[in-house]
Amino acid sequence: MTVEERPAAQGDGAPARGQARRRIVSNELLECSARLFARQGFANTSFQDIADAMGISRPALYHYVSNKEELLTALVRDVLERVVEILEDAKARTDLAEDARIELALRGIVINNAGNTTRFRLLDRSEPDLPAEIAELHRQARRRVLALLTGLIEDAIAAGKLRPLPARTVALGMLGMANWVAWWYRLEADGAPENMADVLVDMAMTGIRRADDRTVAPGPWPALQLLKEDLAHLESAMRTAEQPSPPDPA
Repeated sequence: MTVEERPAAQGDGAPARGQARRRIVSNELLECSARLFARQGFANTSFQDIADAMGISRPALYHYVSNKEELLTALVRDVLERVVEILEDAKARTDLAEDARIELALRGIVINNAGNTTRFRLLDRSEPDLPAEIAELHRQARRRVLALLTGLIEDAIAAGKLRPLPARTVALGMLGMANWVAWWYRLEADGAPENMADVLVDMAMTGIRRADDRTVAPGPWPALQLLKEDLAHLESAMRTAEQPSPPDPA
């Protein structure tokens, strides 16, 4: 059971008020745990360390969570499952062109990572030390993220919106760029996450999008027509190159 799922205790007042307070405390608990795990390492952080950092007793901490593994599981889900949701929402946007869905997803991931730098860095640093069950959850979420983004890229390539590049390579490059944001982004230096995301998305899409004069409709025949035009241009250029140069008037 995660931090958020644990039932509210009796005596907290009205249910809505108690649930709202619980969400606030649970989020503070996750953020505090993430800072401790990132600074000290998961293995070196005790349950008592977490209670002390929260300013509560250890018995009071058990009111919210049973052990530190439960906290780490909640952090893994909080970071990666949100990215899965962003990609799934983009995939469902059939009202957008295929390349626009990639832009929407990538922008959402960048903004999400910029807003969760502590938790993301924790996950990256703690990966070798994750307990087996949490490590498997982490691997599954990462595979799902890669599969979803690769699928979006393949759809855009098939629709003639992107250059025919290896979709998995493109996806990994985009994720690497988005993930690194958690290590260098600073609001005071880099501006609002939304503005920073616009720059990165523009850089990424410019490198893979077809030029306006190279856009083709979906299917093999428009692509074949474009190839014929390229071959005709090449033949013309070769004929020009093979023509003898005019004699030197001197």
